[in-house]
Amino acid sequence: AQQKDCAETVRRSADALLSVINDILDFSKIEAGKLAIESLDFDLRLVMEAVNEMLAPNAEDKQLDLILEYPPRLPREFVGDAGRIRQVVTNLVGNAVKFTPAGQILATVDCESQDGEKATVRVSVQDNGPGIPADKMASVFEKFIQGDSSTTRRHGGTGLGLAICKQLIELMGGSIGVNSQLGGGSTLRLTLPPQPG
Repeated sequence: AQQKDCAETVRRSADALLSVINDILDFSKIEAGKLAIESLDFDLRLVMEAVNEMLAPNAEDKQLDLILEYPPRLPREFVGDAGRIRQVVTNLVGNAVKFTPAGQILATVDCESQDGEKATVRVSVQDNGPGIPADKMASVFEKFIQGDSSTTRRHGGTGLGLAICKQLIELMGGSIGVNSQLGGGSTLRLTLPPQPG
């Protein structure tokens, strides 16, 4: 049992270090204008399901319900960078799991608007965590900023995750934003560029 605990500590530390390294590498590529965005066919529902499957064990460890809502009427086939979209959604859902002490995380996909044959799809991640103070709302997507000075001490991280998400989504022609109430949870929303609907 002691060896298992030690091995688990090593694994968690390695995952944390890898996350920091990946954030710094992505940030460096974006700042240098060297980050390439792919444009390939992909299935958005499969991307969302893959994120949920990957983070389900973390949610289960905290006894959180991780729920995905993807209405059948919505399109699934998109053109874009599935890997980068998966990275952004993983960051949003992962943050929600990290900062939510109890309850559920709800990831939803819906149609924000439709213009002829083009549809703009929105992905929302809602939690019932502690929320973000009003005076911090404007800065959550800034580099090296976290909502609470004790966040790094309790949860780790670089404060780069949401800044990278914002830049990736904007590089793809989409947008990202947040609604939150202190003590009432947070909802982060990203919109993808208009796609055939």
